[in-house]
Parts: sequence; C-alpha cells; structure tokens
Amino acid sequence: MSGQLEELLRAAGRAPSAHNTQPWTVSPSGALGYALSWDAARELPIGDPTRRDLFLALGAFTEAFLIASADLGVPLRVEWTGASERGPVARFVRAYECHPTSFTAADLAGRRSARGAYEPGALPDAVFAEAGDAFAGSAGLWRGGTRALAPLSEEADRWLFADPALVAELRRWLRLRPVPAGHPDARDGLTGPALALSRVEERALRAALSPAAHRVLRRVGLARALAVASRGVMRYDGTVLVVTAPTASAGPKDLLEAGRGLLRCWLTLARHGYATHPLSQLIDCGSTCGELADRVGAVPWAVFRVGRPVREPVRSARRTD
Repeated sequence: MSGQLEELLRAAGRAPSAHNTQPWTVSPSGALGYALSWDAARELPIGDPTRRDLFLALGAFTEAFLIASADLGVPLRVEWTGASERGPVARFVRAYECHPTSFTAADLAGRRSARGAYEPGALPDAVFAEAGDAFAGSAGLWRGGTRALAPLSEEADRWLFADPALVAELRRWLRLRPVPAGHPDARDGLTGPALALSRVEERALRAALSPAAHRVLRRVGLARALAVASRGVMRYDGTVLVVTAPTASAGPKDLLEAGRGLLRCWLTLARHGYATHPLSQLIDCGSTCGELADRVGAVPWAVFRVGRPVREPVRSARRTD
C-alpha cells in the first residue's frame, strides 16, 4: 500500500458504519486513482438485508475520503460505477482541483457518536437548518422529540433482542470483554465504553446475550427487560433527526449520495458541539419503520438522536488507526 493511500485511509477510516463494521475496501485503480468496494464478510445480512446501512456507510466513507484528499492536497473526484458485487462501487480519479469542502481531517477525527445521556434541550432552528443543508438535496431531514419517539424505540429494542438471528449477528460485533491490542477484534465493533455501559452493565449484557443464556431467557422476558433497561436513553427532552428518501423510487446510488450528506450533516453538528446516536433499529423493525414513515411522511433512511453528551464519548476503534 502506498504511503499516500495509507494517509487517506487513516483519516477517511473515521467514517461511521453500522455496528462499526467498516465494510469499505480501497485499492489502487490505474496509475492515478483508487477503487472503492466492500468486504462481504463485513455486511449485516440479517439486520440490513436491503443494504441500506451498507450503502449509507459507503457514501459516508466516500465523502470522508474526498475530505481527506483535499486536506492532503490530493485532487480527486468520485465516479459512481454501480452497486454490483462483481466490481467497485466507485472510483476516485484524479481531478484538476481538490474536492471543494470546508471540512478537514481534524473534523473527521473529532466527530463522535455518543450513546449515553445527553443534556436536555432541543436542537436550535438555525443548527437544524444548517444540518439539513448539508444533504444538498440528496435527502430530506425531519426533526422530532425524543419523548414522542421513545415508545417506538422501546418496541424496536424488544424486537431486536427477541430475535435469535439478530442477536447472533449483533454478538459478532460486540466487544464486551478485553481484547489484546494486536487482535483484529480490537480495531472494529462496539465496546462497552463505546455503548456507554458500566463494567457491571457490560458483564451483564455479555452474559444475557450469550447463546445458551439467550436461548433460555428470551422465553421469560429478556427482550422486554433489555428494552426497559435502555428506556432512559429516549425519555428526556431532546431531539431526534430522521433522514428521508428524496423520492419513493430512490435506489442504491441515491443512498450513496445520502450517505455523503449524512457525514456532512454529522460533521456540521459536531462543529456546533453536538454528538449523534444512531437508532437504526427503528427502521430495521418493520412495525416501527411503518409508524415512523407515517410520522415523517416519507421513507426513512436513517434516524439518530442529537445532543450535547453529559460525558465525553469514547473514541471508537478503527482498522486504520
């Protein structure tokens, strides 16, 4: 791998992805460019069967890669090539000028997801408008209150924790026990601190979601108990934002562009001191997705809390660190 590509990946690798799977792969393409694809082993076929989260993540990585290239003074532009498993999703090719952006590699490094408590307070109108402008028409942005959506969140959590296949997939990406520094699992997935869990909560969740325990406990109300335990995440006066499809017939390319906008949105919020907390289960669960779509009046593509964290969130691991 060239030194330039290493530098680009180190910065762009801070892009967000569901369960912190970091599914993107980048390789040299021709003499002057790079090809973007994804690692099938890092997909979420149970939780993300339509690849909505996958394409959003690849779009977010695309924007991060272009921001990183501009920061390094490497003039690149992106060309979408399709969503086929037999070829790259996009190519980064040499351009006459660097990608126009106000963001930097420092912005990429400074963005945080925070899954713990937020300070009460609604997102100001001006910040919401700026966050919506970040999509540049690739998606819409809807704003709602945390308390109003709390029942949907609890229902979606119950659905998630009751499904053995979903739990098995989640368990693959949870890092709820110490991992040696050199082990591959130390560079991806979700740790207890990243999930804002105490050590006691971390051990309890690890035990409850173990295959044997989950098989028994889900029959006696485990899913409801876990959903209730996380109820406080939404029961305060805060803000939830929903990214919506621009048209009913939007496809993979539209998701890729929306993923670029999503990263710009989160970087915009971070500049104002806000963190985000993805709530993808609200879309993954069919019943809550339908109700959410009715509320926002459009197809939801992403949903997340936004606010000022009570405690500084933990920096998540990256394969490119």
